[in-house]
Amino acid sequence: MIQRKIPNDELNTFYQSKFEYYRKVAALAAIATGLLEVFYFISDCIIFGRFANETLIPRISIMVPILLFVLINPKVKDYKCGSLLYYMMPHCAMWATIWAIWFLPNRDFAREGFIIMHFGFLCVGLAMPVRYHIVMHAFLFLNIIVSNLFIHYEHFDMMIALAFPLYIGVILIMMILENSYADHYLIKKEIEKNSVTDPLTEVFNRNKLEEIVSADGEKLEVGHIKDASILMVDIDKFKRVNDTYGHEGGDKILVFVSDQIKKHIRSTDLIIRWGGEEFVVLLMGTALDVGLNIAEHIRSAVEAAENDVTPVTISVGVSKYEGGNYHDAINKADQALYYAKEHGRNLVVCYEDIEDEILRNS
Repeated sequence: MIQRKIPNDELNTFYQSKFEYYRKVAALAAIATGLLEVFYFISDCIIFGRFANETLIPRISIMVPILLFVLINPKVKDYKCGSLLYYMMPHCAMWATIWAIWFLPNRDFAREGFIIMHFGFLCVGLAMPVRYHIVMHAFLFLNIIVSNLFIHYEHFDMMIALAFPLYIGVILIMMILENSYADHYLIKKEIEKNSVTDPLTEVFNRNKLEEIVSADGEKLEVGHIKDASILMVDIDKFKRVNDTYGHEGGDKILVFVSDQIKKHIRSTDLIIRWGGEEFVVLLMGTALDVGLNIAEHIRSAVEAAENDVTPVTISVGVSKYEGGNYHDAINKADQALYYAKEHGRNLVVCYEDIEDEILRNS
């Protein structure tokens, strides 16, 4: 069911998101499952009719897994590792129970304890993929079957008969909850996409910068790449297009230009609609000469390609970002773009080529 909602190549991201969303609840459930095991010592005393010395160590033995869980859990970041750690707790609690049952004079209440254990698996499984839960929860039956070899439960068949529908019920609940979270995940993704995407051209808007700059708001950080060639692209005489063909025609030209840019850059590069008819292109980890070459390909493609409105051209300013304040690099690209506009348009201009002239005139 999830596969119909979430693309296969996005399942890992989905399950990681689900793990992070439910993690605190699942962690508390795992610890609570262990701690409740200690309180079962009270029922042992009731069964014995005295202080149950025999089951004290089995019951408090669960504190060792709880301590390990508390120490390891903060270091676990991935849902796959988390699955092994979190499911460890109900299984450890179950074997602590089995150890205690070995000493009990009346073992009829074992099935009630094992029934309660299903709820521990349910709570822990909130943060896990259902496909993982099906396997990890099924080991509950293996625990019962193996322990029956030496405990010989009086009502073993009834224990299995009661456990199986509960197991199926928990799986169905898990499937419903996972599909419910899938709806939440997709809505959240759509909201996030819309917040950083220009609805007309479907390239990023300026809000995208918040995701790719450092905490101080100055340095570009896209993955491990810290440098880039920056292109400032402007559609030549765009006002004339709007005046002649209306805003609908202008919108078509904006989409046309953005599509031409997309065709000439990599998936790791970023296009940002900077405002009006301007686009900023971040060619991540690209040398300046390569950036200039790409800019020229984009310029010539826009000039040569046909659209449904009118032939257009673009001017492009290019600069190099090598760390520091990214605003400086964008301002340099903007100055190079202004130079291209002032010197005939339909040009690619590199800031480094005109820097001396700009400094002389400033």
